[in-house]
Amino acid sequence: MERVATYNHQNTLVQYMLKAEAKVAAEQIRSASGLNSTDYKGIATDSSRLVNLESHYRRLEQYVDEGEVVNGRIQSMYDAVGSMTDLTSRLSALITGLMGDNAAGVEGVVAEAGQLMEELAGLMNTQQDGRYLFAGGRTDRTAVDLDGYAAQTYPSSSDIGYYQGDSTVAHFQAADDFVLSYGVTADDPAFEQALRAFSLIANMSTDPVDEDLLAEATTLASDATDGLTIVQAKLGAASASLENTIDRHVDEQLVLQTQVDDIRSVDLAESTTRLSQLQASLEATMSLMKILEENSLSDYL
Repeated sequence: MERVATYNHQNTLVQYMLKAEAKVAAEQIRSASGLNSTDYKGIATDSSRLVNLESHYRRLEQYVDEGEVVNGRIQSMYDAVGSMTDLTSRLSALITGLMGDNAAGVEGVVAEAGQLMEELAGLMNTQQDGRYLFAGGRTDRTAVDLDGYAAQTYPSSSDIGYYQGDSTVAHFQAADDFVLSYGVTADDPAFEQALRAFSLIANMSTDPVDEDLLAEATTLASDATDGLTIVQAKLGAASASLENTIDRHVDEQLVLQTQVDDIRSVDLAESTTRLSQLQASLEATMSLMKILEENSLSDYL
């Protein structure tokens, strides 16, 4: 026969042992996973802060991912404008070669100017990921169509009949408080001047050579080169600004990740020590229960 006091004591020890086993199991999971908890309930006091940190981290991650795509477009535009500058510089050199007594090569210059003009139009139609970069908001259609462009004659005038885009300037929300404008459209004055200079030479009369036409084409090519250089510099500045913003986002992500880890992650040394203590306590409880079972009070009645 077992006394009530003995039963109550054993029942208390059983409850204590079950709780100790649960604590040991939980600490084993913490040590194995390296996490304080696998869900938000296990870190209830910090769950709200953790949600905010993770939300902020994901927002920065989106800025970084989208920013890298946009920066790729800017770099493509930068490279294309640089190539346009090379073409206009080449045209200036060709025109210089026609000055004075060098008009014998005029037919070759006319032919080359026509080819370079096609190349220039191709650069204005630079495309990336299905987007025409110099078409403004109409990114699904070519920016330039030379079929809609009248052959230029001296004296020429500004003509953007080739342009098929719109006036929308591309921009990107690079941060919560920063919108980056980076768009350049193919109807930009520098683009138009370059195309007109090429058209003048590509369609010029070879006999006789019009010196006034050459002078105008020279001025247009020079102005276009200067203008394209400025456009390229602006694109470079936009790219640098975006890269700096992305770098700041990445740095902030590292800080946020550290804060998240501080909440989520376990101090392995501390967890190992705690696990040893819990296991020792559990073993002591189990030993005590065994002693009670072996030495029931009924044995002495």
